[in-house]
Amino acid sequence: MLRLHVFILSAGIAAGAFAQEDPSAFEPYGDVRLRGDFVRDLPRPVDPDFDRGTVRARAGVRWLPHDALEFGAALKINLSTDGNDKTRVNLDNEKADDVLLDEAYMLVHLGAGTDLLVGQSAFPLRLSPMLWDQDLRPQGVSVRHAIPTGDFSSLELMGGLFLGNHLYGDESTIRAVQATFALNEGMPLAWRFSLAWLDFSALDELAREGLVRTNLPAADGTYADDFRIANARVGVTLSKFGFPVRLQLDAVRNVSVGSDGFAARGDLIFGDSRRRHGLELGGAWQRVQREALIAAFADDDWWFRTRMRGGSIWAGYGITDSLRVRISGFTERRDDVPDHNWRALMDLQWSL
Repeated sequence: MLRLHVFILSAGIAAGAFAQEDPSAFEPYGDVRLRGDFVRDLPRPVDPDFDRGTVRARAGVRWLPHDALEFGAALKINLSTDGNDKTRVNLDNEKADDVLLDEAYMLVHLGAGTDLLVGQSAFPLRLSPMLWDQDLRPQGVSVRHAIPTGDFSSLELMGGLFLGNHLYGDESTIRAVQATFALNEGMPLAWRFSLAWLDFSALDELAREGLVRTNLPAADGTYADDFRIANARVGVTLSKFGFPVRLQLDAVRNVSVGSDGFAARGDLIFGDSRRRHGLELGGAWQRVQREALIAAFADDDWWFRTRMRGGSIWAGYGITDSLRVRISGFTERRDDVPDHNWRALMDLQWSL
């Protein structure tokens, strides 16, 4: 994908040469997260209990040379009290110590609610955390088209082709589409319904690098099953009490397997810690069968991603509009063991 990044850079230079508006329209962005991670009772003979600290810093700049054009690029730095030799055994989605490209993208507003996104960026589809870790940065091309369907409702259609861009030279390919219907946007009672379809292929390199994790391995060490996955989501936000109350329900189904391919999750969240003095209390429960999704791409705040059931609770507080603290607790049980493992995360995050 080096050629894709060179293309984006070249397009940016060309846009600067031909832009008719202020070419100095730069907007910095980024965040820093300090985390304490405390793990107990893992079902493994070595290090069932351990603590670690991590630092993640992202810094980038967006350039808007024209109303219809945006470029972005950012670097990420990861530091940890662990070494990179623990990445596989700790089921992490990123190396403990690393300096890497976080984003390099071009966003083109084609008009009439249509956007074209090219490059490496956050996954543009809104997926369940069971299915996708928002820290991952795939590379690809996607198109989004929004259709107003009323004064307070809209239909959004999105589709794209992506490279997974996971650890250790991952060669996976993802074909994805999503339709989202928003009802009563901005009203005291708002709804959102979405359905996504993802088709994963070229997973052999991911498996050879030891990232099969809790999925079923084949005799040759690759994945035993294919992954063609549907994700249905229903969300409702109630804003009548001076703070939002959000309920999110998710269902995931891998249609490539006849059984052991279903997952479900529910989230209930009171308040919002993303604003000054904002208090947030939340909880989630999820049940994920072994082949419902690809464990390597799921949210790594959970220790196990498939073949598991568990719950999480958290509390967050917005110290300022840009600085917040959050404490999360997790209890999980892998299907083949009788006891639960436990995890606590303490995060202090500042965003530009």
